[in-house]
Amino acid sequence: MSEEYSFPQYSEKMHEVLDTFGGTKMETYNGMDITPLWDLKGGGLVWSFKYLYAAPKLEKIVITCQSFRDKLMSYACNIFPDDKHALPIYCNFWAESAKGSYFILDFYSAADCICDIPYMEQYLEPLEDVYNRGLKDYHELSTRDPNWFRAMTSPYYINADIAPSTKDSQDRLLGLALDYLKVYHSLWEKDEEQDVGYMQRLNERKQAIRQNMREKDPGGFMMEKAVGKELAELSIKALF
Repeated sequence: MSEEYSFPQYSEKMHEVLDTFGGTKMETYNGMDITPLWDLKGGGLVWSFKYLYAAPKLEKIVITCQSFRDKLMSYACNIFPDDKHALPIYCNFWAESAKGSYFILDFYSAADCICDIPYMEQYLEPLEDVYNRGLKDYHELSTRDPNWFRAMTSPYYINADIAPSTKDSQDRLLGLALDYLKVYHSLWEKDEEQDVGYMQRLNERKQAIRQNMREKDPGGFMMEKAVGKELAELSIKALF
């Protein structure tokens, strides 16, 4: 008899690593009250939470879980560095249901890596072993990703678009998200402030990534249908 389907323990497992950053929960972000995002529901969105944390060297850590009619779960975790540190942006998104999984995982580089090979060696190459393990299962990229999104991904982008979902596939995907997060934590621990002039172009690219995600992320449409335009805009601004 096949095992009964259940959703993965995304938040619990991710928080085990996120807690090691020593972050403090944020009630406001850029002057906006974000406490409504702690318990947001409406329409097909039967429950959700989005928490932001402040931590040294980082602008924010974001983790969110959303349940659509208890049939589809949407998970995300983003980590943005502050403007003095050259860390990449940690990004994981996972749409999960019994029918299948759509999963993206990456360190969005703050630098143009072909123009800045030392950046890639310092901030991305530590992913090499985890990335190669992930490629054994997920070596074919989904055709869902639009060109603007492909333009910002790193050489260590992992993507999965599989059906149906199983306990084994859930464990593999969650394991990859955690392994990337642990590498990010190790980079964060030893990272130091960079020269202001060097950071200028990195911060410009980081802001471009943020702006494109805010304007074009397809999840914004689903949120607007569920909770209205104002709360949907707040949710997207908090996420990116």
